[in-house]
Amino acid sequence: MTQEPAAQAPSPKVALLRFGAVVAASGPVILTTFGVGRQSVGWFCSTAAPDFYPAEGPYELAGPYALVGPSGLGVYAPHDLPGELLFWAVLLLPIAVAALVLNGSRRATLAAVATIAAVLAYGLVVAFVLPGPDPCTGREHAVAPPWPLIISYPMAAGALYLAARSSPTRRKYGMILWAGAAVAAAWAAMFHRLPATYDRFLSAVYVAKASTWNGLAWWSSDADKIGLPVVIVALAAAATATAPPRWKRRAGIAAAAALLLFVLLDIVTSTSLESDPFGLIFADAVRWHLLLAAVLVASAAWHPQMSSSRS
Repeated sequence: MTQEPAAQAPSPKVALLRFGAVVAASGPVILTTFGVGRQSVGWFCSTAAPDFYPAEGPYELAGPYALVGPSGLGVYAPHDLPGELLFWAVLLLPIAVAALVLNGSRRATLAAVATIAAVLAYGLVVAFVLPGPDPCTGREHAVAPPWPLIISYPMAAGALYLAARSSPTRRKYGMILWAGAAVAAAWAAMFHRLPATYDRFLSAVYVAKASTWNGLAWWSSDADKIGLPVVIVALAAAATATAPPRWKRRAGIAAAAALLLFVLLDIVTSTSLESDPFGLIFADAVRWHLLLAAVLVASAAWHPQMSSSRS
């Protein structure tokens, strides 16, 4: 048995461009997680609350809303489906870009540029031509430029285009582990988003932001549904493909630790309740899918980077 040499490491500039491209492709998810640009994308409220509801509160722009319900396409499907597809395109784009960066070839890098351009073009069409109804009121969604996409995606495409000029650096190790981590991280986005009810009251009754701790728990739940854990997985995958060898495993462990923070918050919150004799609240409150995602990310980061072949 002989061990093949590892793929040639990219220059620091090229590695930074590739990692920066994944960060920029994640921009819309990161920005909306922290409340920036939500009014310009279709899965959040775009209109102000009615006068008979409080004008301020944690639910004023709550979301993201599932525009297509779990029971399938409803009566509003022709209007809601484009926005739902855009939500998934925005969420999965960082994973697609990271996977192509892991591939490392010039062709894959240019494919990532084309994918980013396609999602941006589709987002502009949805925003200006197919805005659909507002998920909170049912009225026509306000037409607004999707600034998170407009700002982030050209930066990502430009960084990848510059990186495509460099020599290829193929690293396809651990792809199954990364894919599994991405699926686990997207679990809340798939199954836990609130359906669009066109009723502001239904989106507000379950929120009680009485303290900083409750506010942190609320933000954590919101971030999970928006897709921040998916971005963490994508950034970890990109870091393992572009970082210097001594930092690759550290990047994976850091990402796994970030995912575990969500789980730790769930554990602390559930154990702080006054009574749960049968552990039912604890079992339902802890986001076990993020624990699985953390394990898979750590496993992928520690996956052997050297392949062996028979001499």
